[in-house]
Amino acid sequence: MLLRDLFDELPLSNSDVIPIALQKLLREPLDVYADWKRTEQLLLDAKAMLPGKLEVSMALYKMYAYSNQFEKAIATINEVLAEAAAQGGFPDNWRTLNTDSANWDNASGVIRAYLYTLKASGFVCLRQGNIALAIEVFVRDNAGETAKTARAIEELVFEDRVVAIIG
Repeated sequence: MLLRDLFDELPLSNSDVIPIALQKLLREPLDVYADWKRTEQLLLDAKAMLPGKLEVSMALYKMYAYSNQFEKAIATINEVLAEAAAQGGFPDNWRTLNTDSANWDNASGVIRAYLYTLKASGFVCLRQGNIALAIEVFVRDNAGETAKTARAIEELVFEDRVVAIIG
């Protein structure tokens, strides 16, 4: 997998001049199994060169979580949640979200990235043994205020289970 494969589209518009260093970085292969430290450094370099690109930070938190570096995973997850909320125009504190905070139905773009990242925080909390917080993330329903958010997360969890079973 090349670093550029993390993006659905070219990370810069066609009118932008892409610096040589970024062009080279985007062509670098990512291989966590062969060279974990190199892959981490490539992702950190990409994050510095492409601020605000959630895909890079999402790849980082997944890498940290899979390698049991939960503190780094949670820190990166919190960065993604804050950036996605800023880009999506809704509050960055998931505990304050409600049905009017965003269009949770048919979530896409930064809203979908936010929900996936919130779900990831729940899984990392489970791996850390913080069951209470994981449950709060997964099933929080404050008198119906965040029912859509909780349902959207449950749907994403279900999608992942189905993919894992048939994948």
